[in-house]
Amino acid sequence: MKRNILLITLFALLAVVGVCFNAFAGNPNKKGTAGAEELLIPVGAKGTALGGASLASISGVDAIYWNPAGLANTQSSVEAMFTYMKYIADINVTYGAVGVKTGIGSLGVSFQALSFGDIPVTTEQSPDGTGSMYSPQFMTIGMTYSKSMTDRIFIGSNVKFVNETIMSTSASAFAVDAGVQYLTSIGVKIGVAMKNVGSALRFEGNDLERRVDLPGTAPGTPKRDLRIPAQASQLPSLFEMGLSYDRQLIDKIGLTVMGNFRNNNYAEDEYIAGAELNVNNMLFLRGGYVYSKTDKDVADGKTYIYGPTAGFGIMYPVSAQMKMAFDFAYRTTEYFSDNLLFSAKLVF
Repeated sequence: MKRNILLITLFALLAVVGVCFNAFAGNPNKKGTAGAEELLIPVGAKGTALGGASLASISGVDAIYWNPAGLANTQSSVEAMFTYMKYIADINVTYGAVGVKTGIGSLGVSFQALSFGDIPVTTEQSPDGTGSMYSPQFMTIGMTYSKSMTDRIFIGSNVKFVNETIMSTSASAFAVDAGVQYLTSIGVKIGVAMKNVGSALRFEGNDLERRVDLPGTAPGTPKRDLRIPAQASQLPSLFEMGLSYDRQLIDKIGLTVMGNFRNNNYAEDEYIAGAELNVNNMLFLRGGYVYSKTDKDVADGKTYIYGPTAGFGIMYPVSAQMKMAFDFAYRTTEYFSDNLLFSAKLVF
């Protein structure tokens, strides 16, 4: 009885949040106006190969990004993961995370960094470059808490610190994720998550200062230092609901099919489907697809640039206490080189 009351309360709360979130959600006209868009870059080859459809079934350290409730949904005591992603426009993304089971629940830490390479410094006076170079620094640091309320109900939350630094100008913000997973007795899993809800992002720094002649002043008047006020940007928040179903096909071969609905505050809503074939818990074949209404831009090109995803995973038992895993994901894109993700994981 208590379990049913707890389950109903959790899902009623998240349902109310989701309805409110949807009621105040933005529209496609707000595309490109959110800040900290790196929060939407997928991390972890497993979830990415599934197109992000693993909200209800993702578990362990992989779940920190997709649904923090899944961090506690594992039999492992410690998991560590490192991911490298070759993103668009020569941007590289590195991500690392560790999850540990404790007496009070599962705790996790994560770190994401973007590498842009060297970019020439240009000014109004030197539009072709001054000869100097700079490299933006974008990073996100997160802390996760997840707990199993029963053997079928898991809850979790992330608290994230986001920082973007471009030369002498920077902006910071805090964001929160929250999620729930429920495992039914018939092989169906349910997941709900709300992500990237937090403070606004506003750039400040010396690079926003200019020495100018004030209008209307007498000739010879010294120039004044003025600061350009930067516009604050909201975070790219979203709300997700997902289902997955496990089916044993034959001995040692199982299939998981899954689907998500994602309500984006600063983009079109998305419908996501994915599937994973599990061979003896050692070899995993994955695929996914995201459907989003694609408007045309002024050049008659697609505004949603991502296509189907695919990948595989290998889990190898090193000893009775430790396993190693390697995952690969491939995501097709328009206009840019396709995304490649590599993940390595240790499980104890």
